[in-house]
Amino acid sequence: MVSLKDIIAKEKAIMVDYNTPLNQIAKIMREKNIDSVIVVKSDKISGIFTEKDLVRAIAEGAPLETPVSKYMSSKLITADINEPIVAVAYKMVEANIRHIPILDEHKKILGVANIKDVLSLVLASGAWP
Repeated sequence: MVSLKDIIAKEKAIMVDYNTPLNQIAKIMREKNIDSVIVVKSDKISGIFTEKDLVRAIAEGAPLETPVSKYMSSKLITADINEPIVAVAYKMVEANIRHIPILDEHKKILGVANIKDVLSLVLASGAWP
């Protein structure tokens, strides 16, 4: 049976500091070939920053030195590692999000799933209604 564990095996979460400038975030995303990073402040998760947030920052003319905290999404929607893959897909569609942090039972981030990976697993499982 397919699960979120199949995703986190290949999609490790990249953490960045709350004050990291946008230009450094863009470099990290390009070098790691990722489309989201988890933002932390004082070792606590404070948000997620995605390529969509980067486009918004650029469109608004944000200086490249602007801290990532100004454009991150701070209202995190997360998935539990043991949550059924179909429930995660529904959660992402309902919230209109393309990235979801995956947490363990202790609320520690294990990775980030994107909508493409989640829907691929849903289709592979044959569980889509």
